[in-house]
Amino acid sequence: MNSRRDFLKKLSISTGVGLAATTGLYSMDTLSANLSGYKALIIVHLNGGNDANDFLVPMNGAFSDYERARPSIALKKDMLQSISGSYFGHQLGINMAASPLLEVFNAGRLAFVINAGALVMPTTVSDVLNGRATLPPFLYSHPEQTQFVQGWMGDEDPSGWAGRAIEAMNANASLKAPLLAVNTSSNTAVLGQKSRVINANTRNTSRMGLADLTNSNDQWTQIIESMTRLQSNTSVEAEFARTFRGAFLDSRELAFAQKAANEPAGIFADNDIAQRLRYIAQTMPYYKTIGSSRQIYYTQWGTFDTHANQRYTGVVTGNADQDGQLAQLAAALVAFDKSMLAAGMSNDVAVLVTSEFSRTLDPASGFGSDHAWGGHWMVMGGRVNGGRMYGEKFPSLVLGGVDDVHEQKRGYWLPQISSDQVAADLLTWLGLPAEKLPVVMPNLANFTSKTVGFMNG
Repeated sequence: MNSRRDFLKKLSISTGVGLAATTGLYSMDTLSANLSGYKALIIVHLNGGNDANDFLVPMNGAFSDYERARPSIALKKDMLQSISGSYFGHQLGINMAASPLLEVFNAGRLAFVINAGALVMPTTVSDVLNGRATLPPFLYSHPEQTQFVQGWMGDEDPSGWAGRAIEAMNANASLKAPLLAVNTSSNTAVLGQKSRVINANTRNTSRMGLADLTNSNDQWTQIIESMTRLQSNTSVEAEFARTFRGAFLDSRELAFAQKAANEPAGIFADNDIAQRLRYIAQTMPYYKTIGSSRQIYYTQWGTFDTHANQRYTGVVTGNADQDGQLAQLAAALVAFDKSMLAAGMSNDVAVLVTSEFSRTLDPASGFGSDHAWGGHWMVMGGRVNGGRMYGEKFPSLVLGGVDDVHEQKRGYWLPQISSDQVAADLLTWLGLPAEKLPVVMPNLANFTSKTVGFMNG
């Protein structure tokens, strides 16, 4: 007979599923709530602060302002792909590395949200510079700004807007796999106040140790399943059994999803972000088929903290250059879009691409840039009012200009659209009633316009 130590050793081989949270209100083996149809939101967070100033660039007269402000890292005009049309009085170009996205933009399934970011309430450049503004906590800090744009309520409530929204949609019902984090340990957005988060991994297998989770007759599967039903009079042991059962059920469901999945129609490269989006593209049709109604996937990817070697030089800091990462991201998003179209799910899925902040217009000393504030985000999907750019203006690319809130005139753009307003569009589309938006995102009460307007039905 195997010893207990041998059993635990065999069981400890990871399936890539973890838990994050508390009472386990939402369980993967329950029926979906009474929400019509299927909708899924995919949140892709660009880790480290993507430099929006080198992502979308004016190609008209304002190009000279841009080139003058950051001579060491500015894109040359032949490194930009012109975007047809006029936006905010500018002819704009996109970084050539990301130019495949224009195919989706021109087809009306991709939009850019200009100068979005962390805001507690509307404010002005003058108020910020004169110390009168109410600012987000720990502004310009990676972890806090990442958490803040995902709805963080402070240490007393670490949940995010996506997790709270799922709970608010139907508090008395259970949803099937509503909150998933893929290949990431940082998942504030999908943390609820009482929900379990499924931590999925692109390398998930059908096995938990020696158990074949897709075979209910497997001896090891039966042993593990019986362990999840252990009863105890102590709260600690009871909580362990409950949590263990949740992990087992989640792992089993993901194993079935992987077994049933078909290869997506899009061509995904063999790199990290492509494989994450490929995994999501494979998984969603399975959940739709078995009755899921609402899902939110979250992944945090990239090394966009480009203080040095943003372009033109060899990478010596351990971070990839911005252009190389944008190329991988763009190709992966295009492949994902093609996969959703082929699966007949384009109208069911929306993708939000965020970053905690943009970077200084003024370059850093090592051919890079430093932490700043507002940046450009993207939304993609069949129900996105695409082919458009949202916002009232494009920031002036002048150091110390009308949009610069840095005392030393380094080019920190005051966001014109808050992260909560962006989230409100997507959560309304998912089915969250308008009256619950300020409950899920309390700061939204400070804004006259609660949404941006980029979703359509």
